[in-house]
Amino acid sequence: MITLPHRWRQLPAEKLSSKVLGLLIALVILLFALFGLVGYNRPYDEDPNFVAPLFTDVLIVFMELLVVLAMGCAVWSMTRSLKVRGKSEAYENNVPIKKIGYVVSWGTAALLLLSFLLGSAHPMVINGVEYTDEFWLKTADMLIVSSLVLIVVAIGAMAYGATNFMRRDHVR
Repeated sequence: MITLPHRWRQLPAEKLSSKVLGLLIALVILLFALFGLVGYNRPYDEDPNFVAPLFTDVLIVFMELLVVLAMGCAVWSMTRSLKVRGKSEAYENNVPIKKIGYVVSWGTAALLLLSFLLGSAHPMVINGVEYTDEFWLKTADMLIVSSLVLIVVAIGAMAYGATNFMRRDHVR
């Protein structure tokens, strides 16, 4: 089990999350600066028409680590909220928080699964090379489709929320 340093345990969640965000932003800026400024013009051994930046492997490992950490945090957060919410009241300020939590959690999981299963595994030509790895093609398609669907849902929710003010004015 991971334990936080003693001085971090006393910080409110907002301060802790802002410190973690600042650290991640600094790391991203540093890595992308190194990627673009140090050894960027090295020719690729197999095809000199392409470049092979020096920090490519470091950047790829960092991105993979961020994806794994984000997925781990999402799963932990979902299970924790469902456990805590299962013991709490179903309504707060006349809002069905328990139902909303379940719908969002299971809806997101279902969307990811469905978009992965229905995703395209059609080979692609990237930099003149055919890419045929079915799992990663479907995963990339899943992430793109899920992101677009969630963006459309968020825009729809914002539009509905904005019209709520107009509906209230007509009711009074």
